[in-house]
Amino acid sequence: MNFRFIHAFTALTLYSCELCCIVLGETQPEGIDNLNPLVVTPEGGFSKPLVTSAWTISYSETDSKKLMSRSLAESLSGIPSVMIQKTALGQSSPYIRGLTGYHNLLLVDGIRLNHSAMRSGPNQYWSTVELFSSDRVETLRGTHGVLFGAETVGGVVNSLSNIPYYSESNTNQSTQILARLSSAENSWSGGISSEISSPDWFAEISHIERSFGDLEGGKMIGKQKKTGYNSKGSQARLSKKLSEDSNLIFGFQQTFMDDVPRTHKTIDALNWEGLSAGSEIWRRLDQKRNLYYGRVNWEDIDGIANSGQVTLSLHTHDQERNRMKGSSGIAQGGDFQYFNLNDFGLTARFEKKDFIEGNLFYGTECHNENLDSGGYKFDTNTNKTSDLVQGPLAADASYNRIATYIHSIQEFDSGWTIQPGIRYAKISANLKRFYEKNSDASSLFDPEEKSYEEVIGSFRVTKSINDDTFIFGGFSQGFRPPSLYDLTSTDETSAVERPNTKLESEQFLQSEVGMRGVSDSLSWQTSFYHTWIKDMIVRSPIERGKSEVLKSNGDGFIQGLELELAYRWSPSWKSDFSFSWMKGKVEQLLDNNSTGSIPIDGRNYSIIERATTRLMPTQVNLRIQFEPVGSNWSSVFSLLAVGKADRLSLKDESDITRIPGNGTPNYFLANIYTNYNISDFSTLSLAIENIGDVDYRVHGSGINGAGRNFVFSCSLHF
Repeated sequence: MNFRFIHAFTALTLYSCELCCIVLGETQPEGIDNLNPLVVTPEGGFSKPLVTSAWTISYSETDSKKLMSRSLAESLSGIPSVMIQKTALGQSSPYIRGLTGYHNLLLVDGIRLNHSAMRSGPNQYWSTVELFSSDRVETLRGTHGVLFGAETVGGVVNSLSNIPYYSESNTNQSTQILARLSSAENSWSGGISSEISSPDWFAEISHIERSFGDLEGGKMIGKQKKTGYNSKGSQARLSKKLSEDSNLIFGFQQTFMDDVPRTHKTIDALNWEGLSAGSEIWRRLDQKRNLYYGRVNWEDIDGIANSGQVTLSLHTHDQERNRMKGSSGIAQGGDFQYFNLNDFGLTARFEKKDFIEGNLFYGTECHNENLDSGGYKFDTNTNKTSDLVQGPLAADASYNRIATYIHSIQEFDSGWTIQPGIRYAKISANLKRFYEKNSDASSLFDPEEKSYEEVIGSFRVTKSINDDTFIFGGFSQGFRPPSLYDLTSTDETSAVERPNTKLESEQFLQSEVGMRGVSDSLSWQTSFYHTWIKDMIVRSPIERGKSEVLKSNGDGFIQGLELELAYRWSPSWKSDFSFSWMKGKVEQLLDNNSTGSIPIDGRNYSIIERATTRLMPTQVNLRIQFEPVGSNWSSVFSLLAVGKADRLSLKDESDITRIPGNGTPNYFLANIYTNYNISDFSTLSLAIENIGDVDYRVHGSGINGAGRNFVFSCSLHF
């Protein structure tokens, strides 16, 4: 299939549905002046009304999420076609529309977190974004390659800090203290943030620390050994008001996670539903993320760009992994592996108003990543014995991205709005020093340079049926060039890999059609999407059940249906309902040495179509909210039903420590959340999660979910 933008009009015949969880606006203290930031949204980088959006979007403010949720990823629970997988208690990340890992883009204040060392599957990097530092989270489902570049295939999540505000006179100061306790997590969290504003300045500083013990599973599982960890995160921002229409922001974020255990490959893994424990004695991960950035915003200024945003950033990612290998429960020595990656970025986004029948959005971005990786072996007493020639990735490499895009919104009196867009991107990888194996210096490859160019487009439309109902749809292309992880990885977390520099760029074309509406009591949205996949990088096991995998390109598809409804029964009662279903297949290599027609390294393989890795099961979510008029409290009762995940890829079938042989069983969870506002300055929250104390596992996770869990939290503002 040719994936050039000329395919922008292929027939689409199915309808579907889904509702935007829209939370618009926010309240600031009286006498406060806001300069709205030009945040990354589906309209080219600038905030626009959502009701008429041509994209499938969910917005949520995080005040309540901070009180109840343990992590940023888990705060996304309940959004259709989003499921939160946990490789470990401290390592959670979302599936979005059947894709996970580096097929979903995570932004922090509009700055790319994804990097070329990011692992393919559900990974730990999302956990380095602290929810406490976030004011709201934007979730865009679907392919958004034109606006956001590579890796935006399943969706885009943007974690946004609060809007800098400036007092009209004098100086205003506020402080928030947060505390959270959880019984099944055996955890505590404590954080403090403070803000100060003047007519020309705004400053913010925050810090939070979290400690988790061993996780309690359901009524039959009990305590899951060696699952606890500690983390801490900090943020500081300083903003200078340059004029009534512009400001300058300097920001810093840091997160550190210490000794996060991964038990699914160890002797402490659960033997649940036929799962097999691993042979390793222990496995631990440290990771640290630093973000430094400077940004200038302006709006409502005459010129070639009425509004704009320019950001200069440095994102650093440091990861260390320790593991003790063993046999029959006896330690045999292990290895320490690390990588350090620095990402220098420059992004610019502009808006020109009154362009033809609407507005024009355009921008450019540049990123330069530098990677080094190494490690050593150690004995049973963790004393160093010998150096590794590299860690899990190339010992020395760089990765460069440059792109520019144009996106337009044209509105017509007939009720039609069209949104065409196009992006040019060039990505280059300089593989300076990399090896076939991390322990064999004789396997050094010659330095190699790889280059990938892409021109992709999108065409989206909306049509108003009446003032309250809209149809939307269109086509969007996405792409993902091979990363340093794809090209040079030798030692994945659950399998041995071989470097492969012959991989092609992944190509995606998603079509979507839907309808949304809103009234005094009811809001709703429905959508159907189909994603054509070309040259997806697939990992296939060498001999079923073995721990070595091949990397190759394969074609396939993912399609799905989404529905979300919200209905207010009375001033005090409201209910929300969501449903998501999907299916998908992609070509994979089956070890078939007797009859296979594809020879690789002395063995023969056959191409077989199987489910994409970790394809999501069907999900239904119901929430009933009771908030008595004039009272200080509210309560939410939620039910989550998840179907059996038995559509497995070849790699899923070989992952015997995480995925049962017949697939991950279905489950049903009931939860209650209650908030009580003691005053205008303090809130208490109590939750009972998994009321039935069910034993369950989110598909692909390395641990089971928490059993009956009591969560207590409080927030103080002064």
